[in-house]
Amino acid sequence: MRIVFSKKYTVKDQGHVFRADKFEAALRRLLAAGLISRRDVTEPARPSRRDLELAHTRRWAAKNLSCAFTPADSARAELELTPAVAGAHLMNVGGTILAARHALETGVGLNCGGGAHHAFRGRGGGFCLLNDMAVAIKKLLKEGRIKRALVIDLDVHQGDGTAAIFRRDGRVFTFSMHQRGLYPEKKEKSSLDVELPAGTGDARYLAALKENLPDVIARARPDFAVYVAGADVYKGDLLGGLKLTIGGIRKRDAYVLGECRRSGLPVAVVLGGGYAKKFADTVRIHAGTLAAAIREWRRKP
Repeated sequence: MRIVFSKKYTVKDQGHVFRADKFEAALRRLLAAGLISRRDVTEPARPSRRDLELAHTRRWAAKNLSCAFTPADSARAELELTPAVAGAHLMNVGGTILAARHALETGVGLNCGGGAHHAFRGRGGGFCLLNDMAVAIKKLLKEGRIKRALVIDLDVHQGDGTAAIFRRDGRVFTFSMHQRGLYPEKKEKSSLDVELPAGTGDARYLAALKENLPDVIARARPDFAVYVAGADVYKGDLLGGLKLTIGGIRKRDAYVLGECRRSGLPVAVVLGGGYAKKFADTVRIHAGTLAAAIREWRRKP
């Protein structure tokens, strides 16, 4: 079981609500639990300009590769755009590309990072610079490795950048189940948006997921999926209010991954948002998502 990670994902910025060190901390938790070994950790390659331009404008790709951002770019992304930050976002794109390849080879691919769904073709937003899922899907489509794809986005916020990038691409179905009234203020139109009220909780959330996901898979007819497993649906999250417990999130992950496997659908897992008041809770949730995938694909059919 391979897991994709680069130390370049980690950028130290203790003052920001998005702690990029959460990915490395989740990896360490998996290693400590003995679910993976160091031999299972795979370093991604930095994406090329051509890769980025599959989902992004030439100008935005060039800005990211040269770290030639304007103050407006930084304000829109709500990040201080240093070379280390730009490099981390580039490597996360490479990580999702590699996880997607692993998924096609073995049924599941794991990026211990990724999920930058607020990045649009020509700009960033909401802590996101480059849409790693869109680049990976576009690359597989261009190579002829897949014909149709599905994005299962269960972050607490709508995947507006992903929806916008694929709005006119009938080969890609975007499913976003998120909290009503949160960022982004202006929502994009996904193939299917399911908006849930604040305080939804485990039971109603899981019921909505089970009501929609099988139909989504049937409608999309995909031969590849990306699962954005946001940890910010958690009841202790600073930026979300869906109020799921850690147990509820475990059930969410197990259900999504189980449905993908039962459908014979290769899936790349990316981690997305997570801003729990207790940093250890975010780490525990992210590690739990990856552990659920590892256990599902190690289990005999």
